[in-house]
Amino acid sequence: MTLEELLPQLRFLDGVENAVLWKLRKDPSLVESIAETAYQTEDFALCRRKPLTRLAVVTHLLLRKYEDYKARGIPDDVIFDTFRDVSLRANLYFKTNGKAGLSKQDVIWLRHIMNVSLFQLGALQFQPFEMVYLDEQTLGEPYMTFAPAQKERLPSGAPVINCHVPRGADLSPEAVEASFGNARAFFSRHFPDVRYQAFLCYSWLLYPPMLRLLSDTSNIKRFASHFSIIGSCPDSEQAIECLLLSPKKPGHGVGMTSLQKLASESIERFGYACGVMEM
Repeated sequence: MTLEELLPQLRFLDGVENAVLWKLRKDPSLVESIAETAYQTEDFALCRRKPLTRLAVVTHLLLRKYEDYKARGIPDDVIFDTFRDVSLRANLYFKTNGKAGLSKQDVIWLRHIMNVSLFQLGALQFQPFEMVYLDEQTLGEPYMTFAPAQKERLPSGAPVINCHVPRGADLSPEAVEASFGNARAFFSRHFPDVRYQAFLCYSWLLYPPMLRLLSDTSNIKRFASHFSIIGSCPDSEQAIECLLLSPKKPGHGVGMTSLQKLASESIERFGYACGVMEM
């Protein structure tokens, strides 16, 4: 895989692709040097670099990651769909900030691709995982609470498939059903020695007080119905981030979606929840 072969598959906006190419060609030795240690330690040294450098290094690393994914027998369509999480984030960064780059949060999230542990299968992303309960026992402070019977039925550390919803994902019932079907077949084929017990999802999309405000025809509500909601808390940080609202000045504006307007008017109805779908 060469850079010239990779870039068209990523589908960067023109302004983003041009900036990445310029950086990679201007400072190839610097990019290579930074890439060597970008994800080697948990402090994510790449976060200390400028946004465009972060993006150039991540793009450079995708050339290596392609070979790592192929070594696990992952087909090209899944690899490139997965890698487009980089361009999804870079294109959004460009639209929001008027320049090419990646945020620190993007760099940290993309560690999952660098670890070859994230797979885009249709509308949704999936990750081999172990069950974790974000409660006081795990975190050392109150966050969510879970029923003892639930923790007995699906113990901490049990193998699960973590489900992530990329921004702008197609959550139509058909797309979601197809994605879960693809995931079941994919993990059975590529991880045959692991007996996954459930799909796991931690997301603002599952928060019960918000769901109660949505119509029964809402794709978000239909997506959430796949899961048994086993824990929740009023932490609205992820909802604010995903809806592109400022926590200090949510504001109102022309072009806001109905969900954004609802959040700007009643942010207390938004939070964070945990759902499981037993397999």
